[in-house]
Amino acid sequence: MLNKIKRLTQSALLKDSLIYVVGEMTAKAVPFLLLPYLTRVLGTTGFGDLSYYLSLTAFIVIAMSLSQNGALTRYFYVYGRHGLGNILLAGGLYSVGVLLIGTAISWLLHSELLFYCFFTAFLQTLIQNQLALRQCQKRPFSYLAIQLGLALGNLLWTVLIFQFFAGDTTDKVAQRLIAIILAHGFTFVAALAWAKYQFAIKFRFTPKRLKLGLGYILTLGLPLLLHGLSYTIKGQLDRVLIHERFSSHELGVYSAGVQVASSLTIVIMAVNSALVPHLYERLKSQRMTVMQLHRLFWLSLMVPFLLTAMAWAMPSSLMAWLLGADFAQSQYYVVMFVLAFSLIIPYLLLVNFLFYHAKNAQISLCSVISTLVYLLALWLLSGVSLAVVPYATIISGVVILPLLYYYTLQVEKVKKTP
Repeated sequence: MLNKIKRLTQSALLKDSLIYVVGEMTAKAVPFLLLPYLTRVLGTTGFGDLSYYLSLTAFIVIAMSLSQNGALTRYFYVYGRHGLGNILLAGGLYSVGVLLIGTAISWLLHSELLFYCFFTAFLQTLIQNQLALRQCQKRPFSYLAIQLGLALGNLLWTVLIFQFFAGDTTDKVAQRLIAIILAHGFTFVAALAWAKYQFAIKFRFTPKRLKLGLGYILTLGLPLLLHGLSYTIKGQLDRVLIHERFSSHELGVYSAGVQVASSLTIVIMAVNSALVPHLYERLKSQRMTVMQLHRLFWLSLMVPFLLTAMAWAMPSSLMAWLLGADFAQSQYYVVMFVLAFSLIIPYLLLVNFLFYHAKNAQISLCSVISTLVYLLALWLLSGVSLAVVPYATIISGVVILPLLYYYTLQVEKVKKTP
């Protein structure tokens, strides 16, 4: 009987994991599917400007969200459902405060597009909280519905606005940002109404409860700022710096190559999500040793070179066909970032092992060192030429591997110590 219950539980976990993976892949795949349409409508200059403002949005989200979704999840598992509405409300009011500051900054700088970035970050934070609410209460289909609704809304609003409203390049960039805002806005309203029906969440607003909820979010979120900033710097800062040092046309060609190559990370992270439970199971049962893990690590180092060779073998005419004639030069950046992103494969092998053994501090230290190396390389290389900027990502990806490898050896030494 117990074995039967265990099998059913494992089956449910695998099913839920698959649903979450499908949701994440759908959300991340839509920008890639829109890419050929956007590059043709916006051109290289418009696409470069859009990439810049989306990168700014990613940085604003760090301050706007302050890892509220993680705070919600922890609160639910530690304290239960009671008072969860107060945490949601406190987080929402904090985000409103950041939005008001952002609105004032945008007004002072006379930047309508910057305001759209702040508003997009605000709505992204609210939706992240709604997704966290579903995930911690094990509602995978609700989670998937929100992701699908957001993805479809993003697609439909973009096409509709571009079709019915004319304008120059700046207008088109603004229209794309407005489409993102509308998609997030409608999705959030629907998710919030659904949450009230599903979870019977009550908002009991008092100054004392608001202060406690805000204190809880700040206590958990502020220490994670460095981690979030480190991750976003390596993913977005290059486009911000390129926008300042090079033309929007060059940034458009560069960003298109990055986005095509980033489709590889969608596949890698989906496979990782599916394999992690099996890796942890093998580690728990001691069917996976450090020696075996290292053997897989050395084999996985061949994969980046194989994938890069495949990307290099693709004709540049393929980029012209996919993105438009002005983006033929994006082929070079696709090859470079396929190499950079495929280094995630050996990285995940090592980092998942360290996560299993709760070596979070060591992982954070490696991430900080890698980020500092990235910042230095990016600053130096961007002063040489745009063509060598991708090497900053490659160098930081290579630097972190021996550091993580060293800490996996330390885990084995500790296990052998009597």
